Amino acid sequence: MSTPNLRRLRRIAPAVIVAALISSGCAIQPNDNTLPGQVAVGDDGYSVEVHFDQIENLVPNSTVLKDNVVIGTVAKIEVQDWEAVVEMRLLEDVPLPANVVFAVGQKTLLGAQYVDVSVPEAATSARLGDGDVIGADQTGTYPATEQVLGAVALLLNNGGLSQISTITGELSTALHDRVPDTKGLIRRANDLLAVLDANRGEIVSALESLDSLSAGLRGDRSAIATAIDRISPGLQALEEERARLVKAVTTTGRTGDRAVRVVQASETALLANLDSLGPILANLGEASETLPEALKLGLTIPFPVMTTSNAVKGDYANLFATLDLRTGSLVDSWLGGVPPALQAGDPVQDPLTPPAADATDGQAEAPTDPAGDQAGVPAPAPAPAPAPAPQPKPGCLLHLLGLC
Repeated sequence: MSTPNLRRLRRIAPAVIVAALISSGCAIQPNDNTLPGQVAVGDDGYSVEVHFDQIENLVPNSTVLKDNVVIGTVAKIEVQDWEAVVEMRLLEDVPLPANVVFAVGQKTLLGAQYVDVSVPEAATSARLGDGDVIGADQTGTYPATEQVLGAVALLLNNGGLSQISTITGELSTALHDRVPDTKGLIRRANDLLAVLDANRGEIVSALESLDSLSAGLRGDRSAIATAIDRISPGLQALEEERARLVKAVTTTGRTGDRAVRVVQASETALLANLDSLGPILANLGEASETLPEALKLGLTIPFPVMTTSNAVKGDYANLFATLDLRTGSLVDSWLGGVPPALQAGDPVQDPLTPPAADATDGQAEAPTDPAGDQAGVPAPAPAPAPAPAPQPKPGCLLHLLGLC
């Protein structure tokens, strides 16, 4: 090529390059390509894939910092399943645990954003390597400029500070002189939570049983609805008779009150009647031994009830009896229960004659001197009184048969 042509080409080439750049300038992005001087973009680094829920204004070629030291570079950013997928290049000389946390931060209020790397206290022994994928649960975002400016505006406009002051004052008033009680409440709440934590298995079982019960009720809801429909008339009838039921209960209460009053008013008479029953029950107890024997002859007299089947043998009867027909026995048997004032002298021969007086009645006693002698004669020694003969029980009709 001749010199004039070469000169002409040199003059045209810059114009062509500028025209090409101008024509395609809207598609050129500086961060689409790796810039010189970036960290870990060569053989000294490895790639990891980190998923973020949001990355704010993070762009490729942003720095990755750990303890304010650059350890990597953001290589590429894509969107996948509503998450931002950030490919990073990290230095191999800086080992990181597998549970490391990545967060998008901002250097200043108006500065560029970067990725901050923090190692948790409970770091795992596994190390982060080339091709590893970090989920969104290990990522986060620091407050953005808009959030900081909003908080500053809230403070400057007194937004919420008065309410905070009121809440703090009321809380201080509520806890005044109640600090020990509050501490005790917190301790009891802690004990309660400990008990609930210890019994969480039973609680879960109870919830599962309740779920089963709910499922059973849901399965039987048609039967339950039918039962409710059928019981509705009964409830309606009870509602209609409610006034009468209340009246009946009230009347019953009044009756009980009156019964209590009657018992209180007749307490003395009732106790007297109970005291009067004492002798009757005592006599009945004394006759308890002879009453069964009398009942043996009560309906089958003169044969005992246990021998009625053998009383008559053929044309004769077996009867062995002892009859006491003496006058005294008859009188004691039939009239023994009559008081002496109503008895005659001889209730068999002459019942209207009054009883004879004793031979000693009407006789004056012999005078005695002060010394104790009768008319100068020494008084005889008194004879011992004979023991009283046992008397049969009055009114015993079985005395005729010798059972009394």
